[in-house]
Amino acid sequence: MTKTSFKKWICSAAVIAILLPAGMAFAAEDYLVPLNDPMAAFLETRAYAAKMGATAEFRKMEGVALDEVNSKIYIAMSSIGKGMADQKGDIQLPTNKCGIVYGAELDSNFNIVKLTPDVVGGKYDKSAKNRCDVDAIANPDGVYVDPQGNLWIAEDTSNHKNNVLWKWDGKNLLRFATVPKKAEITGLHITADGTLFFNVQHPHNMSKFPYNRGCVGVVNGFNTAQDFTPIPVPEGDDMLDVVVAKGTFQVLARVGEEIPNDVYGQRFGQVNRLDGTLKEMCNHPDGNMFLPINKSGTMGYLYTNYECRPGTIGKIYMEKVGGMWKVLDGENVDFAAVKGTWNNCNASVTPWNTGLSCEEYEPVAAKSGWQKNVKDMTEYLGKQANPYDYGWLLELIPSDGDSATTQVVKHYAMGRLSYEMGRVMPDQKTVYSGDDGTNVILAKFVADKPEDLSAGTLYAAKITQNGDQSLDIKWIELGRSTNADVFEAIRKQDM
Repeated sequence: MTKTSFKKWICSAAVIAILLPAGMAFAAEDYLVPLNDPMAAFLETRAYAAKMGATAEFRKMEGVALDEVNSKIYIAMSSIGKGMADQKGDIQLPTNKCGIVYGAELDSNFNIVKLTPDVVGGKYDKSAKNRCDVDAIANPDGVYVDPQGNLWIAEDTSNHKNNVLWKWDGKNLLRFATVPKKAEITGLHITADGTLFFNVQHPHNMSKFPYNRGCVGVVNGFNTAQDFTPIPVPEGDDMLDVVVAKGTFQVLARVGEEIPNDVYGQRFGQVNRLDGTLKEMCNHPDGNMFLPINKSGTMGYLYTNYECRPGTIGKIYMEKVGGMWKVLDGENVDFAAVKGTWNNCNASVTPWNTGLSCEEYEPVAAKSGWQKNVKDMTEYLGKQANPYDYGWLLELIPSDGDSATTQVVKHYAMGRLSYEMGRVMPDQKTVYSGDDGTNVILAKFVADKPEDLSAGTLYAAKITQNGDQSLDIKWIELGRSTNADVFEAIRKQDM
């Protein structure tokens, strides 16, 4: 979640309820679906996991990255505090307001059994201009591993004056890019040929054009296999600009501008109600999903999340010509069939070349006051929204045949959480997910069949702390279900 959005929402009593961890905020009997219900593992996943003994103490669990070169995953923890540092329960770490990126080795079954701190943020100095050391990470959010096995880390922080995109080669932390003040780096995505995408989210409106609005972009003239000279901490005019160490940053989409050749005449970031009226222009481009359609990767669809409530996802068709990308056409994805979407945050691409988006901050479905928690979606729908329709991973499938649209599938069998994102492992069955919030869980889903996330078994991690900062994992099975069965349970809660 963006810090700008958080500040806007935190004064709302309804939103405070949304941000409270489900398993800690209410007694079991206070949920619309109680924790003894057969579908509680999927509709109230975090609270049910805590009831079953899983560790619900994580803080700000963000992006998940896969390193196929070294058979490893990385999980970003934006900050270490509250339930992770209160010296109670399973996790008793020292406070680190600058965050940590944890690494975990994958075994032959793509299982992880230990989290080890690989890239540690800090030192923190409240009185400094940059409260976190400028030569270390601050509040890591997006993470991605390039084809060479290097980890790239994007910041979402107010502890650096300018957010940084870092490359970590296992030993050295190299500053590759910075964005304007107040902007967050989102949409970190690296293709098989080393092309680097990232976005400029909610920049200050006094930033240099075109970065006074949210922008989706790509770095041309650079491949992640290439060396570069790290850039310095920005000063002066560079603090209001996008600066990259090598190549040039090309803006592919800018919030409020017309989508080329869109048959509906829509704009990037445009969010309409179901009746077709404009609700807002969302200035928060987030996760990118590039789906190549040719072997060379020079043509394809780029899907981009827009992190508002209701949310939207933009889709553009693009081709690389003469070292630059040309946007040929596009559209905003239609979510009417799944009753809308919200807080579309980080994202990934499945091994079978579909997009995997998410819905961050699931609305609390408490018996008292739940209607307020979905008031934005009620306005979007034009009728009372059901809180259980939101808080899912969703797959984006470019339709073939007669349709030029996108099929949207919410994967209810994977459980309902505050999804930062999900990442599918090479077995095409196992998925690890970030649960963004306070007192949250680490979740794993194992599908029944490869390339099909509609049915499978859900797990949550039980943590045993090993030494100062390493965390051993035991997986607790929460249950098995299908999209169809969970969807049927959701419909029973319609009002």
